[in-house]
Amino acid sequence: MRRFRCVSCKHEFQVEGKEQVTRCPKCFDKFLQLLEGDPIKGKPWGSKSYSVKR
Repeated sequence: MRRFRCVSCKHEFQVEGKEQVTRCPKCFDKFLQLLEGDPIKGKPWGSKSYSVKR
């Protein structure tokens, strides 16, 4: 079980199993913070992943 908090509306919710969570169920914003549980697997991003003018 994983617990998330929405960065925009501060709504906290739980997800059981391996469900893919991409948006807050209350405000549908996509910026979530993982509070408890296994980290979300995927490719980490950094400044080198995107073309940024210097």
